[in-house]
Amino acid sequence: MIAYLVRRLLYAVPIVLGVLVITFVLFFIVNSPQDVARRTLGEKANREQVESWVRAHGYDLPYFYNADKEGTERFTATLFYQKCARVLVFDLGRSDATGRDVATQIRRRMGPSLAIAIPSFLLGLSLNITLALIIAFCRGTYIDRVGTVVCVLLMSISSLFYIIGGQFLFAKWLRLFPISGFDWGTGMAKFVFLPVLIGVIGGIGAGVRYNRTVMLEEVSRDYVRTARAKGLGELVVMFRHVLKNAMIPILTGAVMVIPFLFMGSLIMESFFSIPGLGSMTMTAIDAQDYAVIRSMTYIGAILYIIGLLLTDISYTLVDPRIRLGAAGKRSLYGRPSLRDVVKIVVGLAVLAGTATGMYYAFKGLAKIKVRVPIVTNGMLAIVLVGFGAFLYHARKSEMWVRAWYQIRRNPLAMISLVVMLLYVGVGVLDSMSWSDIERKAQPGKSRVLARPETALDRILKRLSDKTEKSYSAPLATNLLAKDLIETEVDGKIVVRRDYPPLNHPGSHVLGTDKTGKDVLFITVKSVRTGLIVGGLTTLIAVPFAIFFGVLAGFFGGWIDDIVQYVYTTLASIPWILLVVCFMMVFGQGLIQVCIVMGITGWVGLCRVLRGETLRLREREYVQAALALGVSKFRVLAKHIVPNVMHLVLISVVLRFSGLVLAEAVLSYIGIGVGAETNSWGNMISQARGELGREPVVWWCLVAAFVPMVALVLPANLFGDALRDALDPRLRVRGEGQ
Repeated sequence: MIAYLVRRLLYAVPIVLGVLVITFVLFFIVNSPQDVARRTLGEKANREQVESWVRAHGYDLPYFYNADKEGTERFTATLFYQKCARVLVFDLGRSDATGRDVATQIRRRMGPSLAIAIPSFLLGLSLNITLALIIAFCRGTYIDRVGTVVCVLLMSISSLFYIIGGQFLFAKWLRLFPISGFDWGTGMAKFVFLPVLIGVIGGIGAGVRYNRTVMLEEVSRDYVRTARAKGLGELVVMFRHVLKNAMIPILTGAVMVIPFLFMGSLIMESFFSIPGLGSMTMTAIDAQDYAVIRSMTYIGAILYIIGLLLTDISYTLVDPRIRLGAAGKRSLYGRPSLRDVVKIVVGLAVLAGTATGMYYAFKGLAKIKVRVPIVTNGMLAIVLVGFGAFLYHARKSEMWVRAWYQIRRNPLAMISLVVMLLYVGVGVLDSMSWSDIERKAQPGKSRVLARPETALDRILKRLSDKTEKSYSAPLATNLLAKDLIETEVDGKIVVRRDYPPLNHPGSHVLGTDKTGKDVLFITVKSVRTGLIVGGLTTLIAVPFAIFFGVLAGFFGGWIDDIVQYVYTTLASIPWILLVVCFMMVFGQGLIQVCIVMGITGWVGLCRVLRGETLRLREREYVQAALALGVSKFRVLAKHIVPNVMHLVLISVVLRFSGLVLAEAVLSYIGIGVGAETNSWGNMISQARGELGREPVVWWCLVAAFVPMVALVLPANLFGDALRDALDPRLRVRGEGQ
């Protein structure tokens, strides 16, 4: 085992170097120090101020080679060495915003983060395993069905709602705990209890659902049937056999979390004003403190590598039969020739070139003013045509016909599908747009086009036109806050302080927001944003996942090593920090969010497709095709890719809900879609601060919460039903005949 651990540590060296290169390229090459200075100082900063800031923070050095120096200083007096390479020895430098030593700040803030993270982890793991055992023990009963639905429901709720709801219920309304703050000593428990409680409840859904699936896999094993045949009781079987053998996949997820406990929770610490590493990172994001973000990214990568090592070691502790590094030789089926390598490089170039070309083409087409906007309507047409092509193909596939037959027999899945189609219908109406011709155009001059409006804008025209001065409650007749009102009494103008009447009393079903806009209108308009974030992000990630995953699994060898290195390097960077790094370069916006989440979101699906391809390439029909002289890429196109598409579709449906929830978190921390874009994330961000006022402005938060859950919950339920329908072990013989 020692030799294996040494090899893993040596393998970690290029991963750490890869993380350093990625962060250096993002922060210093794509985003130059001068750009950083302008963002920090403001767009009005002159050239002298920018150069002064760059020199003061040590960003005026050459990138890799300093010709003005001699000896080793030619390499050490560079940006790469001073700002990136030195972090290898944990010389993290100083903050760009405050000038304080970053390493000192990390040591000081580590304690509060651990005070919340460790209890949350231990209590959550114990509770999740216990509940999963109970549900698995009662499999097939109403307890199992209700428990599964409750888990999916809890998964469908954003962590923001857990935190906001917990603060409002336990701190503001019941006044059981302080709403924010932290203190060491005997008073620490009252500050820690509520964040820990919220963290445990928020993780129950995903944890119990995953552990239940793992335990049900073990229940179907032969050794469980043998134990029952010997007369062992069900409790003994579950605790002595099932739980023990299910610990390996459970430990895989649990042990990987342990190193990241010290990183803290960005959202939790921000809401509760806890002076931990999470709140420090949030402050750095708000202040665009690149030094702190680089340091936290590097530390996250180191912790990920430690987590991998701890996971491997834990396997040997749970199951002594496991010997690290004792795997058999890799199969050499499909070793690539030079021609294959050229085809792979050309394919990668075409994939990257197509993505880049489409991005700049859309940017260019968006500037063309025509009566029917090309980008939005063109994207809608492409999506509808692609969906129609999939349906046409699925009707001819026995696998999809059987899956549809099984889904139709599931009432919950059909209800979920109908709800999702209703949301899609709203998104389609909000994507079809055209411009009207201005009637006030001067005679003899070219016609003037008005601002494009979607079909949904025109349907909801009456709602969008009903604006007020500020907040008003649902179906209210007056504004929420008092204001000075002039009234005439006996011929005299009297100024008094009262609640002003609304311009449109009783017509706002969900009230109005701070700017006086109708909340129902904003909520409905946010549907399209959620669908685009979930859909477009997936469309960006899936081609890369298929390309790299299938090639790595089929060819193996050095191609597999390269692909594994790339996705391991990306996975070693905490996802939220990786997204922050990209968003600080590309800026805010709906398309930018989709691109960044797509670039960083293909890793998980790539792993799954690689593993499935490793299995498929050993099948007889694949080997027969290769023996008959069929080219490797034709085998990939005809036999491998079609047989992994069910995994792709399942991943698309299940990832969709996670992406919708992720947009809310990104928008809250200020790196999501722009403030001018209607989205549920922006609604949550704006509503959070209003819960502390009197009277409470609750309707904006509820208006974001209900439709988000109403979309994410059916997506999760339908994804589960689709996965079960496509699982060969769960198909019923003869169904669909």
